[in-house]
Amino acid sequence: MTDRHEKVKHYLDQMCSQVKAREVHTDLRDELGNHMEEMMLDKQQEGLSQEEAVVYAIEQMGDPAVVGKSMHRLHRYRMHWGLLVGLLGLATVSLLLMWIFTTNVTVKIYQELYSNHVIYTVMGFIFMLFFIYFDYRKFKEAAWWIYILLNAMLWINPVLSSTYNGINRFWVLPFGFVLDVTTVSMWVVPLAIGTIMLDKLRSNCNMQSILAYIAMVALPVVLLFQISDWVRMFLFGSMSIILFGWLTRKWLYTVVGAVITGCVFVFLLFFADQYGRLERLSVVLNLQADPYGDGYTNNSIIEVIRSAGWWGNGIDTTFDMFKTGYKDYPGVLLIDVFGWSAGILLLVGIIWFVASMVKILPRIRDDFGRMIIVSITAMFAMQIIYSLALTTGKAPILSICFPFIGYGNHLIFDYAMLGLLLGVYRRKDTISTKNEKMRRRWTLIQ
Repeated sequence: MTDRHEKVKHYLDQMCSQVKAREVHTDLRDELGNHMEEMMLDKQQEGLSQEEAVVYAIEQMGDPAVVGKSMHRLHRYRMHWGLLVGLLGLATVSLLLMWIFTTNVTVKIYQELYSNHVIYTVMGFIFMLFFIYFDYRKFKEAAWWIYILLNAMLWINPVLSSTYNGINRFWVLPFGFVLDVTTVSMWVVPLAIGTIMLDKLRSNCNMQSILAYIAMVALPVVLLFQISDWVRMFLFGSMSIILFGWLTRKWLYTVVGAVITGCVFVFLLFFADQYGRLERLSVVLNLQADPYGDGYTNNSIIEVIRSAGWWGNGIDTTFDMFKTGYKDYPGVLLIDVFGWSAGILLLVGIIWFVASMVKILPRIRDDFGRMIIVSITAMFAMQIIYSLALTTGKAPILSICFPFIGYGNHLIFDYAMLGLLLGVYRRKDTISTKNEKMRRRWTLIQ
């Protein structure tokens, strides 16, 4: 309030000077200031003058420095050190495995990959630090522009990108940097759609808002289909269904949508796939039908896992033709070198890492931050689960990289998205929910 007594304003200024999170200063001023004014009003009704009532209220509140420090402890920025330690562990494993790979493989071009891997890791950490300190609420203001920009990039992607295995995914930028457009879209477009539709689906989930959500999802799906990146299209579609269920709480609609989407995907595999993906997916049903053709990679993984034993074959393991592709199967390389014991440790560590991300959700107070946590955690979980399944040799070989461990510039996006998640956690005790509730009430009234 602007008409507060000067001594009250001075007290609140001193108190807020101890609280580093400026986002909560307004709320603290309103809450504590109103409380002081209530005490002043009570004392004035008892016959005290305004000055005497002010002095009484300040005495009752206590030392502003002490109060401010207690408020700072309640509303300070937080860091999830457990996730950071887990990430450092995964990064160490990743760099170690890549070093083992490059020192054993004889193909010269593969021997040069370690420096690229280090660069991707360092760049990933830089982007992660940026998003940790980035105010994620600013994403709301740019959500529509991000959605439009990424769809435009997908649309013009076939013109600017290079083709790899029939897929136009990569833009070769200056200084040799490669931008994976479809991976960026897979991560960021669901966040943009969720940001745009959050209030509409939460406050007024009618058929119009549901159709609007479907339309916003359909456009990038069509563009990804035209690019022929079925893997990213599947992950994006799955994430969109999960996000719809969380936003609307209409789980029956979500299940129906998932079934319809799955049927359409299978139909497209049968009638619109020109690269034999269905044959490659079905090879796991009978790996001995073509053991040295489509089933070669799966059979090789199974043989490596069986022969590794509890303690593995050591760092100086012999590389055959299959093992020159170990950069795409870091879990298999880990078990081959260090054995089943290391594979079990990796599994336990991954489960703990994902569980730690899930446990963040109940601690976030604003729906926008919770939406970001749900989207990022679910996307990581899908990729990790499939990467672990690939390690058994019983899953179809798809271009899904092992987050934080596998080789490639996907590491930059992995670290960036984890940084955004940590950025939401960092501000969990500084975000005001009062304005959010008022805005939602106004949306309901409209």
